[in-house]
Amino acid sequence: MEIARAAVRGGARMLQLRDKLRDKGEILPLAQELQSLCEANDVLLIVNDHVDLAAAVGSGGVHVGQTDLPVSQARQVLAPGQVLGRSNREVDLLIESQEMGADHVAFGAIYQTTTKPGGRGPQGPERLKAARAATRVPLVAIGGITAGNVTPVIEYGADAVCVTAAIGLADDPEGAAARLVEAIARAGGKV
Repeated sequence: MEIARAAVRGGARMLQLRDKLRDKGEILPLAQELQSLCEANDVLLIVNDHVDLAAAVGSGGVHVGQTDLPVSQARQVLAPGQVLGRSNREVDLLIESQEMGADHVAFGAIYQTTTKPGGRGPQGPERLKAARAATRVPLVAIGGITAGNVTPVIEYGADAVCVTAAIGLADDPEGAAARLVEAIARAGGKV
């Protein structure tokens, strides 16, 4: 919660709850607390993978992967107005996710990342050009993004970025969030 509070103070407009280790019953109290933080600060909370948790806490939405609950079934659980995003590694998957009705699509990994070790190498920001050309919905860039390398990500068409280590592992999460927000704005992105 301290990292989340710091990120919000630093200017984050969206938080994602991503917990791959604990059972949902253990995650629920944190999800409720994060939702309260987000509501109080006009920030959107996205729950990763767990559509039922997103519905239970009334979060802004959910983000699913390629092997999670399909978009059409997830929609049946979500309330009207909750957004649904889907992860994608390839441009054809972006198109598929969009056609399924995803409200936004994530694409990456853009740079080397430690969040998903053992995966394929980074795609580089220039691949965002093809991703942007293929999508009509908001495009979220993921993977290894920092304040120091976000400029080409925004310039090549990302509408948003999703970071973990850049803020979550920073000595000063609030300052790291503020620097990232500033770098996005300097690159012409909307904050």
